[in-house]
Amino acid sequence: MLDGVNLPWGLGLVSKGWGWLRDRLDPARAQAKRVIASFEAYGIARQQIPRTLPPALKLPNAAFSTPDKLKDKVTPELLNWAADYLAISRSWLDLVEQAPHLLVDHYKAPAGYRDWLATRLEVAPDVTRFLLVWKPFGQEIPNGQGPLCLIYEETSSGLDGSEFTRYWLLSDHWSLHHAPCLENLLAVIVLARSLGIWVLGSDVPMALLQQLEAGKKLIPEVAKCRRGGWHPEDLIDPLPDRDTEWRKALWDGAQKYLSRHGIDVTNVNLELSATKNTEPVK
Repeated sequence: MLDGVNLPWGLGLVSKGWGWLRDRLDPARAQAKRVIASFEAYGIARQQIPRTLPPALKLPNAAFSTPDKLKDKVTPELLNWAADYLAISRSWLDLVEQAPHLLVDHYKAPAGYRDWLATRLEVAPDVTRFLLVWKPFGQEIPNGQGPLCLIYEETSSGLDGSEFTRYWLLSDHWSLHHAPCLENLLAVIVLARSLGIWVLGSDVPMALLQQLEAGKKLIPEVAKCRRGGWHPEDLIDPLPDRDTEWRKALWDGAQKYLSRHGIDVTNVNLELSATKNTEPVK
């Protein structure tokens, strides 16, 4: 999504500077450019975008070939639809908000996460869904440093037999070394598993997680750089002889959040234990 990325260093800076100035002088073109780049980040080529449009918004393929050709056809209705289709911020498409992803923020209020996840099951019953937990590559809980990102993912059928995935950000600048963030993580994991949502842990380069939190990278761009895998559920139900005092303390804090909001931890634990170790490979 960056201009001039393949150009020599000096020329690339000039290209990016000119692109920034042009976007400032022509916000309609900047909106068109952002729409096209967003679809491409989600795996939909610009020539395929017209195939996803509803009948009321149909445009010819050529309209999406360049930002200059699309800018005169950008309407509030088109931007509303694009934001809904990709599950991204409408204000970000308007260039007035820095964060592209919709934030579901119920920090220290797990009932809010439970209700939101339950609603997603009702709204989209036929998708494949995961709760993703991303931490910086090479950093371990609880002694690591850097961002801790919690992401909800839904995958459905895309064009020509492909898959199409949308994402929501469930954490707002959580830190790997901050105990309350980890306690909230455990609470959300329990709630997700109680609803039958699989939980997947991955390591991501630190710089990419920082760019994601700063609104400079889209989740599907970062997802391409995931490495390895780990089991966030081990923080709740550890393997035999692998338990620790710090894990018990985190789990105790998570249970307090859950109990404070009237969530029956005992029943949730039973469902978690019954489904653990059958996690699919992704």
